[in-house]
Amino acid sequence: MSAFPPVSLTNIRVVTEEMLQVRLETVKTLAEDENEAYLIEKDAETGEHYLHYAVRHVNVAAGGAEEAYHHLMPLEHDDVIALALGAQEYAYPGFWRRPYLRNGPGGGYAWYDPDGAPEEPGRYEAIAAEIRAKLEAFRHERRGGEEEVARLMEQVDRLFEPDPTKSGAKSENQGPSPD
Repeated sequence: MSAFPPVSLTNIRVVTEEMLQVRLETVKTLAEDENEAYLIEKDAETGEHYLHYAVRHVNVAAGGAEEAYHHLMPLEHDDVIALALGAQEYAYPGFWRRPYLRNGPGGGYAWYDPDGAPEEPGRYEAIAAEIRAKLEAFRHERRGGEEEVARLMEQVDRLFEPDPTKSGAKSENQGPSPD
């Protein structure tokens, strides 16, 4: 045992699959069939509980390759009790309204916030419109050299930078904030 207190998964930006295998224990299987499962998992180090959604997908476009996706959403104490007693809905995506861990192709799990960036409504639509306009102008002017394409990509990247004139600009999501 370490001299340091255990670190909550909610405070780790990218969680490895190995870490989850060591720390998580299944408390209860809520539902399971050949393609998906819902489980209540407990972090053995912190005592925190997670709702685990696992789904198997056959990628026909990739020649029938089987893919597995996993999502882990932190649960409050009351949620754990309600789920264990069958008194609460848990189906993905309806119940999944809080930030949760989801796996990716690199083997790690990263935090995903289903609400996205609610403090900036319409921002991404405006960026999309600006990108369309830049692409139209680029095509219309028949540009296409390597340097011109690189310059266009730099302009597009700058569209996604936070606006420094707005106070409280949110940094990249690193998981839920600790209470």
